[in-house]
Amino acid sequence: MAGWSLTGRSNPKPVLRVADERGRPPRLADASLGELGVHAPHGPYLPREADTALEKHFADEAQLVVVHGKRLVGATRTLAEAARKHLPEHTLHAFHPDPRVPLTELISVAKRAAKNGAVLWLDDAGSEHLAQLATAEIPAGVRVLVTARSALLGGTRLPDALPGAVVEVGPLTTAEVDALRDGEHDVPADAKADRVGLLLVPLEPVRTALSGDSEERSIRFDRQALLHVLTDWHRMDPPLALNAKMLTTLYGDYRRELAHLDGRAAVSNPGRERAIEWALELGLITEVFGRGNEYYYGNTLLSAVADGQRRPVSAPFWRYVAGAFDPVARRAAGLTAFDRGDYPHARDLLDQLDDVPLNVKYVIAYRAHRGGSVAIARRWYEKAIADGSVPAMVDLGVLEAAEGKTDEARTRFQQAVDSGDAAESARAMRGLGVLEKEQGNPEQAKQWFTDALDSEDSVQAANAMVDLGVLAEEQGDVEEARSWYEKAAETHQPAAVTVAGANLRVLTDAPADDA
Repeated sequence: MAGWSLTGRSNPKPVLRVADERGRPPRLADASLGELGVHAPHGPYLPREADTALEKHFADEAQLVVVHGKRLVGATRTLAEAARKHLPEHTLHAFHPDPRVPLTELISVAKRAAKNGAVLWLDDAGSEHLAQLATAEIPAGVRVLVTARSALLGGTRLPDALPGAVVEVGPLTTAEVDALRDGEHDVPADAKADRVGLLLVPLEPVRTALSGDSEERSIRFDRQALLHVLTDWHRMDPPLALNAKMLTTLYGDYRRELAHLDGRAAVSNPGRERAIEWALELGLITEVFGRGNEYYYGNTLLSAVADGQRRPVSAPFWRYVAGAFDPVARRAAGLTAFDRGDYPHARDLLDQLDDVPLNVKYVIAYRAHRGGSVAIARRWYEKAIADGSVPAMVDLGVLEAAEGKTDEARTRFQQAVDSGDAAESARAMRGLGVLEKEQGNPEQAKQWFTDALDSEDSVQAANAMVDLGVLAEEQGDVEEARSWYEKAAETHQPAAVTVAGANLRVLTDAPADDA
């Protein structure tokens, strides 16, 4: 046996989520709306504005169609109706979501039915599969139909625009709301929501479930711990499936946090198992068996409700990611945290990693700067500058100037001026002008403001007019100040117009002897 070895584990196999009575992929026409991912109730379909675009894409036999929207906007129902209308005889391939399974393998399985037409159905697709769409080769006879949250399509884990036919399902129009009321749907007369799911899908049972749905404290904590794990996992969209081992670890951490227990306190395994049985019975979670390792995922309504309640991702999740995820998965979690506006956790996860997008570095720095975290802002500005970010040069100059570090500020401003970037170099010139003014060098300040005025950027040119007005006013030349403010007011640049207008009013209201 010398020389024989196993170099790695193969990818997990996809597991069918929708099958006929013989365990085979069914015709699309035979799949129920629920099996396609549409939340109940399944009343008559409300035509949407997106139908027109979808009609054209199906008529053109587009092989890849992506329908996206905000949560509960009705994207899945919209695509399902179009698909069942145009491709009823196609064989449906709908798999349990598993980001570990490459999209190429899903397409390969669907290809087996390509001769008579096959549909690969990806409902609520995650970032891993969405990213792979850009390079996917779809064979003849296969249609890939995708629904996704708009937030993922515009996120940092998908740096490139998606190929294929991309259609957005927007909020309900006034006409669509009226049509809902005129139909068989039970819509409150004073309903203000603009998403069909918020009007029709019963969410209160999900809210109750997330709260534990039990008067007994121990049972309530067991259920909450389980559902909160599944909810956070879906919201953070890691490139991993939540297997039994991961769930056991996270459940214990969440359970201890809910009960305010010590980190070493034992957690009841029977309590977890009973919570799983309860959640399975209510359809709140799904348990999948594949290749000897079960994994779990939650009903998408859980994350929709949690986000609607603005409930933050729990602390045990972040600790688990930091300690258990490899760099690739940690990067994915960090970028998702960034996209969700959780900049502190994003920077913690991304700090020691390579391949962090430049814009992510800059925004983390800017947000820390705005929040008064000087050291963190400086560190991330420097990261962005190392990648060539000119805005970071200017903002670090502003930060250093505010900290009284004039030489460092001047260096960063000059670095931005030398970059040749029209807008940012002009902003840096204004920064240098302010530095010179504060150092008692009005002529040098005036020169920098004049250079900014002559730049190609109309916004910074208008702001430079205000700067020149302020400088003239401080030197006692009211008429020159008034002239610059009036010029700035005529530029129609909002920020400059606002400040110039306020300064003009001060000059006008000032007593004559003060003028």
